[in-house]
Amino acid sequence: MQTEMTTADRLYRDKDWIQATAGVANAGVALAIVDPDSIGWAKVASLLEDYGFIGFTAAEKDRVFDQIRANLGGDGDLPYWDSFTASATHALSTCEAITGTAGDRYILQSDRAPEAAILQEVTDLNRIVGVSPLPEWYMRGEGPPSLTGWIRAPDGRMIACANGSMRYHPQSRLAGTYYVGTVSVAPSAQGLGLGTLVTALLVRDGLRAFDATSVTAVAQPGNAPSRAMLARCGLRHDPSRATVILNRSGAFHTR
Repeated sequence: MQTEMTTADRLYRDKDWIQATAGVANAGVALAIVDPDSIGWAKVASLLEDYGFIGFTAAEKDRVFDQIRANLGGDGDLPYWDSFTASATHALSTCEAITGTAGDRYILQSDRAPEAAILQEVTDLNRIVGVSPLPEWYMRGEGPPSLTGWIRAPDGRMIACANGSMRYHPQSRLAGTYYVGTVSVAPSAQGLGLGTLVTALLVRDGLRAFDATSVTAVAQPGNAPSRAMLARCGLRHDPSRATVILNRSGAFHTR
């Protein structure tokens, strides 16, 4: 009996092609279309058929909805996430100041290839708070260069985590951009500013590790806490850009 491939399986299968193609990016939980015109809309349609859902990342907001409907027949609502960006210089100085306030209250750590036990803790925490976990191969850097960060309470419990990656091709329009997301905070530790702290940790360590020129993240229009968290880390809303999901399979679920 043949087992149906998951999205993670497909992304792993295609990781070399994705890594070599400027018009797409490996987002771990979805295939991201960076430049549909460069790969052709016929190829985009084929990828949608294969994957069931695809994302159009940091797309021009005043064009992308019409483009999707004209080329792919995207009927109904197209959910989107607003883009937040900052230069590396500004974000690094802001986030260094934030992480500097942690003192001895928390243990801050990050790793480009965490051991299996850490990956399981991260995955478990993602699932507890309803965030789609990244595949372990992605967090080990077997796709794009990746950095996973986490915060532990003094008793050793992991209470927050996030991931960042250099997912964009060096010849794409997003070359040099570091992406941060998958932020999760344990229910028992929410309301303490740990979402901001773990995001600042990932921005600080990722910009240092990958020598990126800018940083980007996304937040839904109605998610005021996430938007405020990104603003505190120095990222600003770019009203001209949005990440749009076209979901034909019903399989895309994330906060």
